[in-house]
Amino acid sequence: MLTTQASESCNAQVRLFLKPRHDLDLFFIHFSSLLADKRRKETESDYNAKQSIPYIMLENSPILQHAAKIFTPKIFEKIQKQYLVAESYIIKKLSDNRDDGMIGYLIYMMEDSERSDERVVLVDISTTTLVCECRMFRTLGVLCCHMIKVMRLLGDFGEASMRSIPDHYILKRWTLEAREREVVDVDGSVGPSAPSENDAGKGIAMRYRETTATLNQLAMNMSMADEKDYNKWMGVLKKVCNEANKALSKTITSEDRRSVPITGLTLKEKSNPRSHGKERYKSTNEKERRRKKREYRKRMKSIEVVTVDDTAHSDGHLSDLDDNIAQWL
Repeated sequence: MLTTQASESCNAQVRLFLKPRHDLDLFFIHFSSLLADKRRKETESDYNAKQSIPYIMLENSPILQHAAKIFTPKIFEKIQKQYLVAESYIIKKLSDNRDDGMIGYLIYMMEDSERSDERVVLVDISTTTLVCECRMFRTLGVLCCHMIKVMRLLGDFGEASMRSIPDHYILKRWTLEAREREVVDVDGSVGPSAPSENDAGKGIAMRYRETTATLNQLAMNMSMADEKDYNKWMGVLKKVCNEANKALSKTITSEDRRSVPITGLTLKEKSNPRSHGKERYKSTNEKERRRKKREYRKRMKSIEVVTVDDTAHSDGHLSDLDDNIAQWL
């Protein structure tokens, strides 16, 4: 994704929660809602990825089986697509008398009796290193079809290290365990994978994921048990859940249930509170209609004043005319 595309995507999501007229207090409140929504979606994606098994088109492929266990569904689909594209390529071994000890392979496709999309892949079997001219792995972090073609060839000829994806070609950000990390203390010691106080939202997501995974596995085992064992362990489970809910309900406040609380902020009281209708933001069309109404009222008042003056003036002329007529009678 380009930088501009990432920026536009982020702005589109932020606009759903934040408005230009929000003050600082409302900004933090709505921003916390945005973070809570993002964390909820991440938790759902992690849960669905870990509880589902991707569809493997070639079930006998050890490379695809290995990729399905470690990568997220979307990344696995990309690798499987590259694996299928590699079927249409032809591989040819080049001279292996290189100074660096690497072996070269020419990968190409035949179209109308002519070679196309020629790529050279260099391999060092001792270190399971592969280098391709297309540089797809360096750009996207995903194995290209040319590297997969060479891995399949070497794996078929007995190279066990090439029958699965080497560790240095597995980027952690594409794996199912991407969000699990080790926490390093200030003194350099490695602590447990736990969130800090400033990362409370992520801690909630991690605890939710672990709890749902445990209960989901328990539900699967209980559903396959016979009636006697099911009733026995269901009673134990209900008892444990009731005790846990009672104990936790005493420590969890309503604020904790709604979202991660914001600390250190105080709401400023307004000295002259206005009505809700006046606080509402007026659009340009509404302002224009109000302006036209004011001009119309002013124009109507001026017309009424002119009409009254003309009527009074005409009445004065009629009275003078009546006096003149009376003199001749």
